[in-house]
Amino acid sequence: MIPLHIGLDLDGTTTVLEEGCSGDPEKEGPSKKPVGYQAQPTEAKINPVDILDLHPAMTKEMINIFRQKGKEYQTWINDPNDKNCQRPCIVAPSRLKMNELIRSSDDSHRWDAYCNEWVSAPDEISDPSLLNLPTGLDYHKLYLRKLGVEKDGSVGWNKYHGRVAHTAIFADNNAFFHIHSLKYVFRMTVVNEETHTFVDKVLYPRYGLELGADTQLRSWMYDTDDYRELMGTTLGKAVGALVLGAFPRGSRRIVQILTWQYDGDLQMRFDISHVTG
Repeated sequence: MIPLHIGLDLDGTTTVLEEGCSGDPEKEGPSKKPVGYQAQPTEAKINPVDILDLHPAMTKEMINIFRQKGKEYQTWINDPNDKNCQRPCIVAPSRLKMNELIRSSDDSHRWDAYCNEWVSAPDEISDPSLLNLPTGLDYHKLYLRKLGVEKDGSVGWNKYHGRVAHTAIFADNNAFFHIHSLKYVFRMTVVNEETHTFVDKVLYPRYGLELGADTQLRSWMYDTDDYRELMGTTLGKAVGALVLGAFPRGSRRIVQILTWQYDGDLQMRFDISHVTG
């Protein structure tokens, strides 16, 4: 596992929504709260452990499925067509625009933008200048919601919470910067049970690591079993679908996945690069 820090260029942008948040419980401003972030983290001493005694939420079969699913997404992203794929790609290019969500003529398809403001970088990434990301109030924070019907017939809110900056997405959406600038996708304070359990109970223990006590930034490199297993989890597949929906196949690659902890919570970063030649 090796560290990789990529310099990013900045750009301007304009907003299309009304400013401010309505009933937002997470008012934020600039923060200099430090985290255990290593500019040049040392490589973990590989000490594979016996994973026969897995966490109850994980089985060998599930891990094998993660690896297979991750391999499929890796191949779909890399290959311009399905010629070398075990099965056809299940993600079609997306042409959906933000305005089509928040200004849809069909009430059943319209999302309510109940928070829209410019804020600082998330505390969880520590000093954004280490990645040449903005250090001021240059991150667009957007909350969307729409009523939906659950499987049991109950009605509840579907919600999206995220923020974007030039070249970086802190969730699953990029409405205010050109998608072709995208280099980073962050998944902050991971609560998805499948992905979190895999990292905490399988991936880190595999190398003698404990997520909650680890102070290093860990890099899981492209085309390794660790990488493919991460790509096959719920959040890995979501980022894979984002890349497949946003870019022509074969034009981008998720070159590595980074993980670290902040206040004991799992954080993730997916690094995306152009493919040349």
